[in-house]
Amino acid sequence: MSRIKHAVDAPFSTAWVARVGKLILNFGVLELETYLWLVQLSEAPDRITEFSRSQFADRVKEIKTFIESRAYSDNWKNEALKGWDEALDQAKFRNRIAHSPLTFGWNNQAEEGEPDFIGIIDLKRRDANQNPLASKGEMDRVINSIVSLATQLANLRAEWCSIRDAKSESATSERSER
Repeated sequence: MSRIKHAVDAPFSTAWVARVGKLILNFGVLELETYLWLVQLSEAPDRITEFSRSQFADRVKEIKTFIESRAYSDNWKNEALKGWDEALDQAKFRNRIAHSPLTFGWNNQAEEGEPDFIGIIDLKRRDANQNPLASKGEMDRVINSIVSLATQLANLRAEWCSIRDAKSESATSERSER
């Protein structure tokens, strides 16, 4: 343990800084989607302050309750529930990265050039089968999947809103014709 050192602005950490930043910023889009889904599906924009006091997982739980009760089709419901389950998995990864250090080292005493290993180590690893060191490849995969998931969830939300609005317009037209 005496060989553990702390490095500030190590030249080989730049790519990691960019990845962590992208991960956090991209996940912020999923955070935003929780608020948009809650406001739209609850049809109660005045509850935004209440929603903002909840943790991500709690907001997702409430979204899933709305999905169950307000789905317009089984296919839409299944896609939406699956998407939000995936978002919960992405949140676990985001938390793992946000609360863990970048770790690197060399296999020899020289400590020259690029490190022999580098990654973000999960200090609270709960799954013994999980590699404790997040790699660049894993980070890139998750960053890209967050973007894809956020787009999918936004499209599902827009689809639900379009159907809700069309039903509302239809009901309004029927009332005015009477």
